[in-house]
Amino acid sequence: MRNFEAECIERYFLAPGSTGPVGSVYVADDDLLDIFGVTDLEEARKQLIKTLPHIDILKARFSGDMAPRKGNTPDYVRILVFLCWMQTTKTRQRGDRDFRDDLLAKQLNEYFTGFPMNGLDLMWRHLKEFLWREHQIDLVLPENIPNNISRIGRTLQMAFPTWRHKVELRKVRDSIPPERLLDPLTVANKITTANMSGQTMQSFVYNFEKFDIARKRGVREYMETPFWQAWYSLVAEQAALEEVEVAEGNFGEHELFRVSPLGDRVPIATPEEALKFIPKTLGKLVRKGIVFLENSGWGKYRGGTSPSNILLMTSSKLAACDADAIRSVAGLNANWVVAHFRNQVGGGAQTASAPREFGWRDGIRVGGAHLGRTPLAPMIAGPMPAAIRVEKNGKPVDMVRSEEGLSFLKGIYSGAFVARSNKEIREILLVPRANEVGELRRLSFDFAREISEDEFHHDTVPSLVTTVEDWAGDRVAPCDELVTIGEALYERTARGLSFSEAIEIIQRGMPEDGRPSKWDLLRSFSDAGWLEMTLLRHFPVRRLLQNPLMAERVGSDLVRISGPTPIAVLERLHAAAGAAGARVETWNGLSKWALPRYAVRCPDERVRRDFIERMAIAEKPTSKQARADVGDPDGVHGYQVIGRLDEERGFFAVRYDDKIADGLYRLERKESRNPFLYRSVVDGKPVKTFVSPSVAILSHHLRAGGPVFLQSGGILKPRRSRVLLPSSWARWASDRVLCNAAPGASEDGWQYQYAVGASSLTAISGLVSVTDKEREEEAERTRWIDRFLASASNRGRAIYDSRSRTTRIARVMAEKR
Repeated sequence: MRNFEAECIERYFLAPGSTGPVGSVYVADDDLLDIFGVTDLEEARKQLIKTLPHIDILKARFSGDMAPRKGNTPDYVRILVFLCWMQTTKTRQRGDRDFRDDLLAKQLNEYFTGFPMNGLDLMWRHLKEFLWREHQIDLVLPENIPNNISRIGRTLQMAFPTWRHKVELRKVRDSIPPERLLDPLTVANKITTANMSGQTMQSFVYNFEKFDIARKRGVREYMETPFWQAWYSLVAEQAALEEVEVAEGNFGEHELFRVSPLGDRVPIATPEEALKFIPKTLGKLVRKGIVFLENSGWGKYRGGTSPSNILLMTSSKLAACDADAIRSVAGLNANWVVAHFRNQVGGGAQTASAPREFGWRDGIRVGGAHLGRTPLAPMIAGPMPAAIRVEKNGKPVDMVRSEEGLSFLKGIYSGAFVARSNKEIREILLVPRANEVGELRRLSFDFAREISEDEFHHDTVPSLVTTVEDWAGDRVAPCDELVTIGEALYERTARGLSFSEAIEIIQRGMPEDGRPSKWDLLRSFSDAGWLEMTLLRHFPVRRLLQNPLMAERVGSDLVRISGPTPIAVLERLHAAAGAAGARVETWNGLSKWALPRYAVRCPDERVRRDFIERMAIAEKPTSKQARADVGDPDGVHGYQVIGRLDEERGFFAVRYDDKIADGLYRLERKESRNPFLYRSVVDGKPVKTFVSPSVAILSHHLRAGGPVFLQSGGILKPRRSRVLLPSSWARWASDRVLCNAAPGASEDGWQYQYAVGASSLTAISGLVSVTDKEREEEAERTRWIDRFLASASNRGRAIYDSRSRTTRIARVMAEKR
């Protein structure tokens, strides 16, 4: 198997050899799962053995009768890798220590007692010469080999971690206090100062040095080293050291995992499932029904014992809390919720943090100043809030006092503000708007680095027609909170912003009551062309990038502006248009949470060219014609299913009915930084795979059949939970009617809506199934006819169907009993 041979050379010698000499071979079981694209270790073992030569050739290699020729490329590395793996695998039975009779014989079902192994050293030496000659990589082979294992000694000492290494590590483990078993400095110091026979084993020394170098470099790089992997596996034999993690899903739902110190994440339905894996102190909190959560970034929270204002708690405990103290609540399952508190939990469970140092915090930085628009303006806090006074130009400023500190009253603030507390002074400069972002500062979308949330549909449109058409719907000016959120997001996304941080900004900027979903509002910024929602290719996180400002010529006298249009950009837009003799037009959206569109009306072509030159912005490129359902038909290897879409509620459930094959599944590749994959399984249709969750949900519903959107009076709404048009299509629809998509109020609360004209609706209907409100109501009124005709007891009876204007006869045959 030539490909496997090349994979072994690359993975176990060339890759580690790029950073220095290679003194050991660490073949993890998970490596085989990854290489062979399976999830079962026994299946991977069988695949590995299949790659080996025929048993007669293998014996000739072992004995040295078939020695590698000098100067030839190695064709035996898979044999050496297999021999290293069989000494360290989890499939090795306890007590198996003899190389020939226990390990080799049981793997190959062949008798090897007393078999000569002269060929092993020949292969190692030939490999050493090849790596240096062709790649300048130094393969360090053990020199001090005991006489009793002279023929297999190098093969024994190159593998890690063997049973000999584990014996030494257990001695160290037993000498370290339990609470410090996973402290890398403690482990490193103990091994450095201990008198261990393992310090004479080359592979032990080599892997420990790799770990120690990674530990000194900082962060968590040391956790990826073979030494730490082996250490943790031994620690986990006697200690429950896993953590409970709550992760925000793609659409606002919360998911629960237990996470090992090595980063392995196992989905669980309730915190009780993690009790035997987590420390006793955390387990006590789980049993009490209140678990403190610490924000670990990227929309993830870890369970802890230190008080915080974010809690994982049972519904009964939440009911006993003061409603005024609750900031927000999200259901995790039927019994548990994730609750954000302003300060403390009712019933005496204190969640306030320690007194904060006197200073300004929680603001949006704008250059050397901060955004002065409430509620995103900074607040002043300190150990003695009652002693704090805020002044501007020597005059006191009224502030809103709370237990967290002092906040500005609702409004827009500009200038220098001074906070005084006893003899301390803290000054801050506030500005009313964000700075305009230049091209040199803006981090642009890079297809090699990111995957667009639109995936296959990125930069495609339902129709190549770009002219403006009429839309008769009501337009509403944006609310002040939306303008403030827009200024903050524009400033923070210049160099990219994590998805969770953007959600936090939106949540802080919204009013307490009468507000739509924060997830829908963030989507509206993408559909308005302000932001590009992306997934990093080599890190499991979503990131927002800022789109460039662009112009598009429409008709004979119009320039349509695309991209972010905060206050600073609007000021320059009006100035450039006035200087060129043009006029800026503002087109509001369909609700107060919709961002406005802007166009510039020019009397002639000369003025239009002058305006574009003054603005110094690029012209919008031509998009491609969209296709309805574009998925990847190829298979997936090395991934496992971790959830299936709950189509009614619109999130990926960890627990579901295995008997139902159809569905949209979320897949994860363990020990990898790859994004999740989403696999659509529909009976009678080929399986397709997606990277973007929103595209996957839309495509899955289209493949399953039935209308997914409803239109009425020029408004397009989704009929299924979490179904959205790709942002590229939403931007095109907005271009046609100059009206951005956004959450809008409806009878059922806030619902995401698109403004569409007649021709735009026709083009969109060619890609996704759309029904209208009248047809939906008529179908609801006559749905009983279908049930009547489907009943076996009504066979032969006739009924008039007003939809088809025909008389229909029930022809159903009763089933045999």
